[in-house]
Amino acid sequence: HTSISAYRIRGGQDTRPKEAEHNNSILFAANMSNRVKILMVGPVNGQLSLLSNKLRTLQKSKAGPFDICICAGPFFHQTTTDNNDNDAVLKQERQAIKDNAASDEKLLLDKSLTFDVPVLFVDAGNGLPTDLQAKIDNVKKRDDAEIDLDDDGDDNGENKKSDGENGAKDVDSNNTPEGLLRISSNLYQLVGGTSTQPQKQQQGGLADIISVPLPLIDNAENGESATTKTRQHATSLTIGFLSSRIRLPCNNFEMKSKHTSFLGCDVLISGEWGQGMSSNKCSALTIDDRNTLFGDDDGGIGNMMGSYDVAELISMSRPRYHIAPGPAIPVRSGSDETVKMRRRFVASLPYRYPDQITSSSHAGRFLACSDVMSPTEVKSLGKSFKFIHAVGIVPLAHMDANDREAAMEKASVVDCPYTDASYDVDAKSKNTIGVGNTNSNVGGLSEAHARRLAQEDAASALGGGGDGAFRWQQTRKRGRDGQGNDDDDAKRQAFEEDNPDNCSLFLHGLHRDPSMTLTMDVLMDAFRPFGCVGIRFPRPKVDQYRHHQQNSAPPSYAFVDFSTHEEASQCLANLKGEAVIRNIMLSLKWSSSGGNKKRMQQQPQMGIPPPPPPRRNRLTESECADSTTLFLRLPPTVDSSSYEKELEFMRLFAQRTMEDELNVGVAADSADRITAADEPALRVQVRQPNAEMNYGFLTFASHAAALTTLVSLTSHEDGGAVSGDKLETAQTLAKEETEIKTDSIVSGDKLETAQTLAKEETETKADASNLNGVTLYWAKGSQKSAESNGKSGNYGLNFNNRHFPPDARTDCWFCLASPTCEKHLIVTVFDECYVAMPKGAVNEFHSLIVPVEHGGDGAFVTKKLAPEMETVKSKLRTHARTALQKDLFVFERCIQTKGGYHTHVQCIPVEAGSGPTIQSKMLEMSVRSGFQLREITSELSLNALEEDWSAGYFYVEIPLGGGDEYRRFIYRAGDASGNEQGSSRAHVPLQFGREVLAEVLNKPEIGHWKACVVSKENEEELTASFRTSLASLSS
Repeated sequence: HTSISAYRIRGGQDTRPKEAEHNNSILFAANMSNRVKILMVGPVNGQLSLLSNKLRTLQKSKAGPFDICICAGPFFHQTTTDNNDNDAVLKQERQAIKDNAASDEKLLLDKSLTFDVPVLFVDAGNGLPTDLQAKIDNVKKRDDAEIDLDDDGDDNGENKKSDGENGAKDVDSNNTPEGLLRISSNLYQLVGGTSTQPQKQQQGGLADIISVPLPLIDNAENGESATTKTRQHATSLTIGFLSSRIRLPCNNFEMKSKHTSFLGCDVLISGEWGQGMSSNKCSALTIDDRNTLFGDDDGGIGNMMGSYDVAELISMSRPRYHIAPGPAIPVRSGSDETVKMRRRFVASLPYRYPDQITSSSHAGRFLACSDVMSPTEVKSLGKSFKFIHAVGIVPLAHMDANDREAAMEKASVVDCPYTDASYDVDAKSKNTIGVGNTNSNVGGLSEAHARRLAQEDAASALGGGGDGAFRWQQTRKRGRDGQGNDDDDAKRQAFEEDNPDNCSLFLHGLHRDPSMTLTMDVLMDAFRPFGCVGIRFPRPKVDQYRHHQQNSAPPSYAFVDFSTHEEASQCLANLKGEAVIRNIMLSLKWSSSGGNKKRMQQQPQMGIPPPPPPRRNRLTESECADSTTLFLRLPPTVDSSSYEKELEFMRLFAQRTMEDELNVGVAADSADRITAADEPALRVQVRQPNAEMNYGFLTFASHAAALTTLVSLTSHEDGGAVSGDKLETAQTLAKEETEIKTDSIVSGDKLETAQTLAKEETETKADASNLNGVTLYWAKGSQKSAESNGKSGNYGLNFNNRHFPPDARTDCWFCLASPTCEKHLIVTVFDECYVAMPKGAVNEFHSLIVPVEHGGDGAFVTKKLAPEMETVKSKLRTHARTALQKDLFVFERCIQTKGGYHTHVQCIPVEAGSGPTIQSKMLEMSVRSGFQLREITSELSLNALEEDWSAGYFYVEIPLGGGDEYRRFIYRAGDASGNEQGSSRAHVPLQFGREVLAEVLNKPEIGHWKACVVSKENEEELTASFRTSLASLSS
């Protein structure tokens, strides 16, 4: 039984969507090895035999075996009193419970009473049995014993040996997990700390969060045999526990729950309910439960039930399951229908926790169980009074973010009961006197709200946070001078929004923190994902006469600083002016930048420190270890009409810088020079969020590429101003490159592209002096952009990958008369063309259709070649479909490259039905590369569509699946309307077709043919196999 699942099944019908059903089956199958089966039990109250028998039965049932049993409430006997102490029947019942408990404790000591499932409890009731406590004390003495360094060694050691064995024979805790205290076989008490040094009882009670490894292997004592069935796969369970009548603060518990890596508790055990669960404004309890517990009109009783402290700790730890003792209600039982108090079983609906910046997304559920009772009484009272409940869950630590999100049950969950909205904060209209309410707060305020108001009042009285603490608690009133109204505040916020020098936000509401846990580190962890570089608190007030700080409460506000105005603005927009941190609602708005003289004069009196210098606010390289983005700000000397042009120049400048670093010693006009046109890892993208602002962002293929550029241009790994010498060098190189005669014969499209780019750069950059003062700093790239850069934008390559050297051969690879032609790769020869396997094939049936005659014109546009090329292509497509049950992906890159060009067509078998995926990825990657593929809707051949293809083209056929159906796309080189920038400088990467498949198949290694080269012997075997398979098609 899994209580929290992605969707609920009700009324015998599965309400999940089909795709959700499929996804969930995969989700739970993958996590089945980590699934934990838990038994949750209410107060045992010393009835150990009843619990042992129940566990033994369940462990042998079809529902078993179970991994662990967790008990809430007193485990051993606890003396109780009520208003009916004079009732003889109740006295007799209590005495019988006490006698049974004493008998069971003796059986436990004699080791004749055991548990088939590891049992964990918190509350020992009146305390551990005397003999058990003595054993545990012996273990503590043995573990805490100090070594006497002054021992003269005269002792023969026999006494020491005897002393050491006594404790180990009674209780062996050497392998007991930390935070647990072993009581007996398969019986543990949750104590926190370590197994040998339990957490000391604090003033407010015992509270901690521990990780319990599963299977929980019991250290069986001599003569014992642990009967627990061991699970096959090891896992762990995060368990939080609160002792009865717990009170804040709980340092260990709070510290662990606020750790940045804390996801939440799998199970939380407490002796009390959290305030809010029983509130009449809480929708977690069903109407039937509310009416049974409190009646149709509870008169506010439910609102006062539960502990504020427990509610706060629940909100911090965000448990998936919270277990506590059930509420005691009167029931009639027996033939004489005697009224007895029995705890009722309560199971809330799953509820969502408030969204928090630093926590995961998962649902919670509250369970309240009855006392352990005899099977006869359980049967007579029914399931509404059951004392044991079973769940099966995958621990949070073993779920990814998507799994936790799926577990939210969005169609079923209700609002969290542990918020102010669930408390009855205004119940004055109800008569709360005379309904059994002993709370002195008869005005209707919940304890939570009352305590918070008291804290706020105390903060105001002591001057905590300055006068602002009082102002934020009151309704704003218009002053005599008309200041302080909402219109003025809106104008100030609008002014700060447009002020590019304001990089700080005003955070208010810290006085609502009851435990003062919103420290600088906590706030930094919360806002760091948005680019926060610092948190500033106001200075404490200083008495102007006594010249020392006043003893004031913590401030009610702070300032959140960012590197740029844009990052602050984006943070404010994303959070919509509100942030919930540690379950505390905080407001967020622009800070006052001192835009008018009056405000500047008042600032020193308010004790607000000025914002730190901009340079100190900059992010360092160590803080951006995963970032691939640099922040670029143009100097104020640049005219706003030139922002886009100057940012583009800086992009090319950064790209050229990386090329220079990679091609040390290689001339700029050398054919061996590796450029961004050949290597995606060298490419740089520019982003300008606002066309009217003088800043932008440069995105690189990797962090190493960004760091290389930053150090080269600013001489510092944290960035700074770009060297003026570097700018002058860039301008000089651009001018020199444009001096290449445009009518000269260009060897390869790479040099042609470099020439075109350099010419355009120089035409747009007559003088680089106005860029003096341009700065580059690190920026926090978003997770989404980082993923796209790492997975999609760079085709699986990065700056640290090795680069393949240029080939030394000068003759044509594909001419049959060439002495270096590798004829062992030829599959079959036709009149005008032949079929061969390529070097570094994508798969074993990857083939090339190569014209026999050397030529640079496209194979599909040469009238002499086109008919036979179509015939051969159709034969290969039929072979892929019939022999391989695959589709055929066809493309031709007919664009001049260095060393000449012998046209050829690539044909690659791909999985049937993968055409739409290939098309989507190919169109996306073409846009990122700067050119645009256009679909050919006509049935005419390429040579019939256009006469002049001399500039080159990239042509592709995407299979539709089955038959000879496919979609055709074309890009004409040099066509300004066919690329994203609207100019003729777009470039189709040499390995573009392979790079598309590398992305689709998630195999970066097939993106370059040199990474797939095999030995000549393997090539011969693959070619022979392909030749045989293709020949069988004709026969």
